[in-house]
Amino acid sequence: MINEISINNQDAYQNFKNAPINKKNNPNFSGLPDAMLGAATSTLQFCNTNPMAGVSLIDMVTAIAPRTYVDAKTNGFAAAETFRRESSGLIVNCLIPGFIVLGVAKLLELFNKNNKGLAGMWANQDALETLKEHFNQSDKSAKGFVSRLFEDSKVLNGNQWKDLIPEKLETEITEFEKVIENNVKDKKVVAEARKNLYNKILKETGGAEHIKIHGKIYHDNISTLLRDAVDVGQKFIHDFGKDTAKIETFVKKATKFVNKKSLIGLAIVIPLAASMQSINRWITRKTSGQEGAPIYKDFGKGKQNDGMTSAQKSAFWTKKIAAAGLMVGTALLSMMKKPSVKMLQFTKNMPSMDQCRWIATATFASRMLASEDENELKEVTWRDIATFSSLYFLGDYVSKGVGTIIQKVKGVPLLNYMKEKPDNMNLLQKFVYWVKDTKLKSFDEANAIKASESVISGAKARNRRALCEISSLGFSMLILGILVPWYVRKETERKEQMKIKQKLKDLTTYPSLNLTSNKKTFQAFGMMLERQQKFK
Repeated sequence: MINEISINNQDAYQNFKNAPINKKNNPNFSGLPDAMLGAATSTLQFCNTNPMAGVSLIDMVTAIAPRTYVDAKTNGFAAAETFRRESSGLIVNCLIPGFIVLGVAKLLELFNKNNKGLAGMWANQDALETLKEHFNQSDKSAKGFVSRLFEDSKVLNGNQWKDLIPEKLETEITEFEKVIENNVKDKKVVAEARKNLYNKILKETGGAEHIKIHGKIYHDNISTLLRDAVDVGQKFIHDFGKDTAKIETFVKKATKFVNKKSLIGLAIVIPLAASMQSINRWITRKTSGQEGAPIYKDFGKGKQNDGMTSAQKSAFWTKKIAAAGLMVGTALLSMMKKPSVKMLQFTKNMPSMDQCRWIATATFASRMLASEDENELKEVTWRDIATFSSLYFLGDYVSKGVGTIIQKVKGVPLLNYMKEKPDNMNLLQKFVYWVKDTKLKSFDEANAIKASESVISGAKARNRRALCEISSLGFSMLILGILVPWYVRKETERKEQMKIKQKLKDLTTYPSLNLTSNKKTFQAFGMMLERQQKFK
């Protein structure tokens, strides 16, 4: 459900939002179904390209609201804890990491004059080295720099890597070059120049999400490349006088800075994420006046959970560590690559997919370690591994699967292929290729599909792209919001009822037990009968 496109495209949304309205790029709806699909498409495109609002809305619809509703049927304390848990996960995992990193950058800049001007830049090591290389290969003018960069770049559309030919982008590229050459700082002027060039590239190539520079896959999309070309290009020309030695020193310093601010930021965010469930449970204890997990129907009514012996506690901790290890293993498997420092470098005010994975892993593993009994541990393990899997690969598989079907059945080219598909692949190799090297096009790319490439117009292709997103959302809502929470809670209730039945059986069959003469035992017997009725 969360994917590279949705989490990395806040710049692209401005291009969509400010695009001129005309019949060619907007559907003409004639009926209510088409109008509803058009409204859904616009909303989903907004979510897909404006991550802050998009992630918040998606998480609210697929997890926060339905899970709170399901747990409200257990008791009010469970519902309140669930709402706090899911909301804090959204805020800490997704919304605030970039702002924390920006705050760290501002402080690093404030206390070290050598870092002046670096806090406002988001270019990472890959961007800095790529832009430095092409600037040094050019005549070191803005025109030469941009032309050299574009001459060496290709954009993916379907299974073709298309050249960025400067001559075909002449008007827009000239406007963009002037922003760099004249050291323009007006954000509106810079944004307009970037938007116009982005739209022109999209129109000429049909692609914007995947770039090759000098034959190597670039780490981000066209929007980010244009942003960094302005920020870094202006420094190369105006701050360093085109001096190669100064530029080299700057790139090394900026790389250290991006590593430092990113690692310090994550060193703040990850412990914060890991502490959220402990804080959440503390609030539950204070509001309910009771220890333990609020996963039982009689929670908050004075009944305390059975204590554990030292041996039971030791065995339980072993199970918790094993569950947390399973969570870490799932996260590493989802990355499909070796962890590196570059993976942790922030390039915008939203964390990347890999950064989200690291933060979410800390969040979910800490919930497992904070479990207070075996029922809660099983609930958390099932729920959070399912959540992680859906967010970081299963939801993407669903949307991409629907895109694959639409492309094959309807002839609408909604997929990009990062590598040429080898011949004679077996079934497993085909699946791996589909998972790793097949990507769903963005809404902008779908909207840019030309008549020569498809049986329908770009506007209708954008609606088909929306169906992929709707399928992913529906899957996540069904699995994460309804089925998993319902299943794990039903399992807890079933096991608790079996436990009560066994105790009742022991009380009624133990030969030496005299219920009428043992007041405490009789009261316990009555309480268990009452609890058994609640679980029915």
